[in-house]
Amino acid sequence: MNIAKRIVILAGAVGLFFYTAEQEELITLIANFDLSWYKLGVPIAWGLVLGGLGALLRLRSLISWMGPVTLVASAITTMGLIGAIAVFAKHQLIVLSLPPLQLASVGIGLYLFGVGLTKLMGDIEARKSEKGKE
Repeated sequence: MNIAKRIVILAGAVGLFFYTAEQEELITLIANFDLSWYKLGVPIAWGLVLGGLGALLRLRSLISWMGPVTLVASAITTMGLIGAIAVFAKHQLIVLSLPPLQLASVGIGLYLFGVGLTKLMGDIEARKSEKGKE
C-alpha cells in the first residue's frame, strides 16, 4: 500500500473523531470561529488566487513542494468530509457540519493551489517555448 492510501485511511479515521463531538461543542466552534456557508468558499478561492499568483511570479521553488502539499490536501479533505458525514449522521442537522466542512474546504483550497500553480506555470512555459521556436 502506498503512502497516499495510508494517509487517506488515517485521515478518515481521524475525521470520525467529529462523531464524538456533542451538539454544544459544535455550536461553540461555529460561534467562536464565526463560521458560515459563505466562508466555506473562502479557502478555495484563496487557493486558486495564490496558486495563480505564484505561477505568474514564476516561483519555481514551490514546484518541489507539490508532492507533500497534495498529500496534506488529500488528508485534510478526507478528514473534513468524513467528519461532516459523521456529524450529520449523528445529529441530523447539516448546519452542525460546518466545522468539518470548513476543514475540508481548506484541503480543497490547498489542492487547488497546487493545481493552479502547476497548470498555469506549465502554460507559461509552453508559451515561452512556442515563442522560441518561431
